[in-house]
Amino acid sequence: MPRKSNWNARVKEALDRTNIMALSTLGADGSWTSPVEYTYSPKLELSFLSMIDTRHVANLLADSRVSLAIYNPEPLPGGGSLGLQVKGRARLASRAGKDGWHTFTITPDEVWCFDSRISRKRHKIDLAKLKI
Repeated sequence: MPRKSNWNARVKEALDRTNIMALSTLGADGSWTSPVEYTYSPKLELSFLSMIDTRHVANLLADSRVSLAIYNPEPLPGGGSLGLQVKGRARLASRAGKDGWHTFTITPDEVWCFDSRISRKRHKIDLAKLKI
């Protein structure tokens, strides 16, 4: 288990426990949530692949604001849960190749981490100090 004050380690642990995020986008008819596979950078930019004709892509191309949750429902060793909630902006990072997949990148504006091994409260992550 990471030390109580080491939130960078907690964020990385949450990211490494799964490669699926629940991505929520905004459309004219409200929000839409889609599970997508992701990768991440040391600055916590999250990237995912998707086809251009999906509802979540149409939504984020019209309004770049997104929110997402990263959580693995399997209990942590010794019990407890760990996850992230993120608010940010998504952008098209690269056009599709022959396979039709486009790459999108999310830059976080706000990140919250929860680790029930330590507290029942979420902790706001200082993005300027985040190193993963």
